[in-house]
This record gives sequence, structure tokens and C-alpha cells, in this order.
Amino acid sequence: MNRRLHPGRIFGVELYLDWSWILTFVLAAWTLVSLNRRLLPDIDTPHLALASTAAAAGLFASLGAHELVRVFASRACGVPVRRLTLFVLGGVTNVERAPASPRTEALGAIAAPAASIAVAVVLASGVAVASAPLPRGLDDLDRLGAPGVVLLEVAAANLVVAVVNLLPAYPLDGGRILRAALWAVTGDVERATRVSAWAGQAVGWTLVLVGIALSLLTGRGPGVALGMWTALVGWFVASAAAQGYEGVIAQRHT
Repeated sequence: MNRRLHPGRIFGVELYLDWSWILTFVLAAWTLVSLNRRLLPDIDTPHLALASTAAAAGLFASLGAHELVRVFASRACGVPVRRLTLFVLGGVTNVERAPASPRTEALGAIAAPAASIAVAVVLASGVAVASAPLPRGLDDLDRLGAPGVVLLEVAAANLVVAVVNLLPAYPLDGGRILRAALWAVTGDVERATRVSAWAGQAVGWTLVLVGIALSLLTGRGPGVALGMWTALVGWFVASAAAQGYEGVIAQRHT
């Protein structure tokens, strides 16, 4: 059974959507409904669902934009990208060859998190200017209305995307920076990739265990949702690390 949708090409790159991307979108919208019910207690259910769906769409648009910036950065560093597959909470790019040097690897890895942080700052600053004075706390956020809360949630999503991708876990951006450093020290890109992928799997499975522990210890409410998402992010990181290393090895031996 083909688990991927192929909506077409974007900027010359074949784009694929894994079914997990769609399932995770539904899960994100459901989580945001629970959150926004507390942040926006005065709006009715249809508008609550609409606001939560819009915030989920903003989250996934942020993820897609992050991956596209990574594609552009790779191309700018002389690394052609043939395919981008979006799944769970990120994406995996299929490149035609490895970066030419540790420097180009590191420069390409910095671009996408920097772009996500910039988007977060712009959105949060815009809401801050429009809503002055700033909300005093979570209980005061409903003063922003649904549009303001949604924009803040998208800003927070971009910040989370940047932070997660800076984890030292290949093929995330932080893992690529780690690989560049190891490559510069050892002169062996395959060895650097192997160590970075091991680090990625260690980070990923640690997050899975932390997420399970949070869910079990809290038992209900926001703690369960936080634990569930932490475990999901960990599973994504561990899976991406394994697939990223296999892809590099296959590329070097073909």
C-alpha cells in the first residue's frame, strides 16, 4: 500500500505527503481545540473549531516553509534536491550528492531555523503592537480575540519548529551542524554521519521515554497532551535519524 500522496512539484522538487502528515494534522487540530477552549472561553464551538483548525494549518504551513527553506539553502550550497517528503512533524529531503565541505553543510543547516525564528519574531511583534498593552498572562489572552491568539500560536509553533530542528540529531538541522563539526575534525563524512545519526536516535528515544513518563505521571489534562507530543516528536527524530543515515550510505555506495 502506497503511504504517500504526490500532489506535484514545487520549485522543481517532487513533493510527497506521507499519510502520517494528515493524521498528525488532525491530532494537532484536536489538541488546539482543547487548548483554545481555555484560552478563548467566550467563543462558540464552531468558531472555536475554526480558530483551532486555522492554528493547526499555520503550524503545518510553518513546517512546510521550514523544509522549503532547507531545500533552497541546500541548493545555494551546491547540493541539488530531487524530492521532499513531509511526514509526522517535518520532512526528509532526497539529495543527489553530499555537501562539498563541512562549511557548506553548516551554512545550509543554519538557514531554516533562522527563518523560523524570524517568522516567530515578526508574528509575535505584530500581535504585540496591535494589542498594546500586552496581555498580563494566559487568562488575559482572550482580549486578543481569536485572530490574535491564532497568530501567537503560529508564532510559538515556528519557535518550537526551530528549537526541535536544532536538536543534535541528524538529519535535523542541529544534527547536520554536529555532522559538519565532526566532519571537519575527522575528515570522514561517513563516520561523522554515523555518529550524528546515533546521537539522533539517542535523543529521539529519550524524548519518547520522557513523553511516556509525562503522560503517566500527570494522568490527565495538558500534561497528557504535552507528553503525547513529546513522545511523537521523539519518534519522528529517531525515525528520521535512521532513514537519514541509510540514505547517505546508499548514496555513497551507488
